[in-house]
Amino acid sequence: MKKEIIFSSFITIISLGISFAAGYYTNQLLNPPELETPILAEAKTIIEENAYFPLPNQNQIEYGMIRGLISSINDPYASFVEPAQHEIETDTFQGHFGGIGAEISKNEEGDFILYPYTDSPSFNAGIQNGDILISVDNNPISSEDSIETVISFIRGPVGEKTTISIFRPSIEEELQFTLKREDFPIPSVTWRMIPESPGIGLIQIKIIAASTADEVSLAINQLEEQGVSQFILDLRANGGGLLDSGIDIARLFLDEGIIIYQQYHEQEVKAYKATSPGPYSKLPLAILIDRNTASAAEIIAGALQAHGRAPLIGTQSHGKNTIQLVFTLSDESSVHVTSGAWWLQNENEPNLDFKLQPDRQILNETPTEKDFIDLAIQYFNP
Repeated sequence: MKKEIIFSSFITIISLGISFAAGYYTNQLLNPPELETPILAEAKTIIEENAYFPLPNQNQIEYGMIRGLISSINDPYASFVEPAQHEIETDTFQGHFGGIGAEISKNEEGDFILYPYTDSPSFNAGIQNGDILISVDNNPISSEDSIETVISFIRGPVGEKTTISIFRPSIEEELQFTLKREDFPIPSVTWRMIPESPGIGLIQIKIIAASTADEVSLAINQLEEQGVSQFILDLRANGGGLLDSGIDIARLFLDEGIIIYQQYHEQEVKAYKATSPGPYSKLPLAILIDRNTASAAEIIAGALQAHGRAPLIGTQSHGKNTIQLVFTLSDESSVHVTSGAWWLQNENEPNLDFKLQPDRQILNETPTEKDFIDLAIQYFNP
């Protein structure tokens, strides 16, 4: 099992001593895992020997066991992710992926239909709208496959080739194409000028990925070129992402000081700081939050509020100040486990009832986007 990307942070993997490793593997040989769970092994044997209905394959049985284990611990954010979903999740947090440049949809018959993007590898190779995907690198595509599984087959390292077979209904023939994967970004930020207030720009961050800080800088620079001088950072419906990236985004807007304190299981408290003025530390700024603003998005909003840098506008946030580590298993599935917590500079320790409170609150129980933006405009233009 390897420890890979972190759902809300990155950590340094400490190498194990030779003596510890020897002891560990000796213990594994003398006490294999199945002997540590005799009741589970007994139940599994009974089911295999007596079940009337067909059992799923071994992987699915093990996945069910893992899910059962996770559901039994007191961790609302622990989860198990199968290989296909894990690959897509990793791509999302990296902010890009290697692919062939085609949209994939599944019709009512269970066929996977391709729609190539203009000037993409699939378009240039001759794949047409409506082609039905049959196989990817000799992996047959079945109607029972999920769209996540099919996408994971197609994606891969940039520059490597993949061979796909399709059925073309217009000529009723099967065709094969070999394509070289190209790099495709997954934007985490969108931006626009507010029409009724041309001097104000809206920057919406949808997820906190590795590329998000650079995307925010690009958004600010392009809006400034259009004459924007005041900015609204929209963190509504942002469930978080990478903790380190959230810290980097906060640093863009702060002069100096503590951003958060963080502590992992049985480790010392660590402080993350802004040590020098960020490029946008003087930029007029307001931040939109709602009940779905969580995790790394709350780090950004909370740190800027705690430093008096920008007001929070909207409703109270979701409240998630725990950190999940993602451990990649040997088959590229992954286990997410809560392993730490963070807190803001005005707190002494993690607060179980943590929620950010807005400086300017929307009282409407079902607010519209216009309600949020209007309140932000009133802040800039009282």
